[in-house]
Amino acid sequence: MQRQARQDEVPLQPFLKPLLLNQHPRIFIAGCGYTGERCAEFFCREGAAVTALVSSPGSRQRLSGKPYEILVADAADPAMLEAALSRCGQPDILIHCLSGKAGRDAAAYRVTYVATLRNLLASLHPKFCVFTGSTSVYTQNDGSTVTEESACGGTPTADVLLEAERIALAAGGAVVRLGGIYGPGRTRFIESALERGTSPFGSPEAFINMIHRDDAARALCHAGRSRLHGIYNAVDDHPARRDDLAEDIRTDQPVRNAHLAPATGKRVSNAKLRSSGWHPLYPSILDALHNDPDLAALRTQ
Repeated sequence: MQRQARQDEVPLQPFLKPLLLNQHPRIFIAGCGYTGERCAEFFCREGAAVTALVSSPGSRQRLSGKPYEILVADAADPAMLEAALSRCGQPDILIHCLSGKAGRDAAAYRVTYVATLRNLLASLHPKFCVFTGSTSVYTQNDGSTVTEESACGGTPTADVLLEAERIALAAGGAVVRLGGIYGPGRTRFIESALERGTSPFGSPEAFINMIHRDDAARALCHAGRSRLHGIYNAVDDHPARRDDLAEDIRTDQPVRNAHLAPATGKRVSNAKLRSSGWHPLYPSILDALHNDPDLAALRTQ
């Protein structure tokens, strides 16, 4: 496999550069955690003016020294948010990348996703917004392939995520539904596969849809800069049964989907996002284990 760029050299899509060279777009990233921080780094590298919103002073301290402005506020609190944003101009792009730290039930989801998105749109009036969604809104469990047109919802949390998606779409924005994110510092599945050849969670026969952190961030950046109105799935090219993927990783051989037993879960298609010009730097976890130096090091531990 051809070696990819180092983590500090991961490129954006080539067509982003002309847009960024002609101006210094204003980017507002709400939620500068595992994926949002990478988005901020990518945009800064290309010359954009980035502002990041975090929810705690501890998060601001963690990001101190970054080449962008960091604001602290609870985006679910309109008054606190308004005060924090008092000197912010209108951003060209808002990327909503907040995560559900308040809880995993529907009420917590509504605060984290619906309330914060509404408040940010009302306060910032961005020219374009990108909402970070999840492929968990697809509840198919028969091993079938799903696209952006497939049926969604049916669980309390999925329904809340879909409500937030509708807000973003009504504002003329994009929704990027991310698969399970892995990468440096988020390697539970990989470590379990290397040590035991098994998945650490979920049914072994269920399909799992993954995406490397850098590819997730690149998808969000791409959606914003290209004004990709609508819904897009962001996953890698190789959905696989959990048991087969774990065996792939253990043996370093692509023997996925070798079992004859019926599979469950779903296979999420990234064809629509690919057709827009995005492609994953890491088409599969095996590619990442060869080409991401931080992940490649796991094989030698």
